[in-house]
Amino acid sequence: MIPGTAVWFVAFVALLFAIPALREHDAMIWLWTALAGWLLGFVGLAIYGWQRAAARRGSRGASRMALEEQIGPSARDR
Repeated sequence: MIPGTAVWFVAFVALLFAIPALREHDAMIWLWTALAGWLLGFVGLAIYGWQRAAARRGSRGASRMALEEQIGPSARDR
């Protein structure tokens, strides 16, 4: 989730430098698409953090998968 959010941010920043070309070709939608992807990435990260905190607290409605998830290769992948 974090790499995807970062890619959308990089795309947004790159497109900021291309605004004149985007306007010339009536393609400003790409700038707004990159901005929306970046902001929705933050929403996804917030929801993930919220679920993970709820699972740590032991809330009944929390997804337990958030606690089992690890970043990087797991021991069984080695």
